[in-house]
Amino acid sequence: MNRTIDRRKLTLAVAAAALVPAFAILRPRLIEAQESSPTASPAASPAASPSASPVAGGNEVEIGAYDIYFDPKEVTIKADTETTIKVPNHGVTQHTFLIDDHKNENLPFDPIKLTIDPGKTEEAKIKAPAGKYYYWCDIPGHEAAGMWGYLTAE
Repeated sequence: MNRTIDRRKLTLAVAAAALVPAFAILRPRLIEAQESSPTASPAASPAASPSASPVAGGNEVEIGAYDIYFDPKEVTIKADTETTIKVPNHGVTQHTFLIDDHKNENLPFDPIKLTIDPGKTEEAKIKAPAGKYYYWCDIPGHEAAGMWGYLTAE
């Protein structure tokens, strides 16, 4: 009888492990479907696309790193104005935050790469001309699972 129980546990463990890669593949498609649906993602929602908050000497935005997504997924800042991007890691694993030449042709500023340990916050300053810039996590599998977004300077 113990062999039957052990086989069932093994079968459940194998089935659960098989679902993780499937979820990583399907999650970006589910997010894209929600974003393209007019009822799934209200464009005027401050949580979906917050404006930069004024602080002494410039602006500041916060983009939270979670397991395995960024929130918010879209951020708007003022073009040609120095802005501080703060990235707190609310997840249980290390994450990165990059704005580089990956999906950004002719990046008009120096690339940004932050490595953020769990429970820590890292920050970078950016002065971006008007445009839309792709940000992402380069930990293997994280971008594919949906850990990416857009920063728009206008």
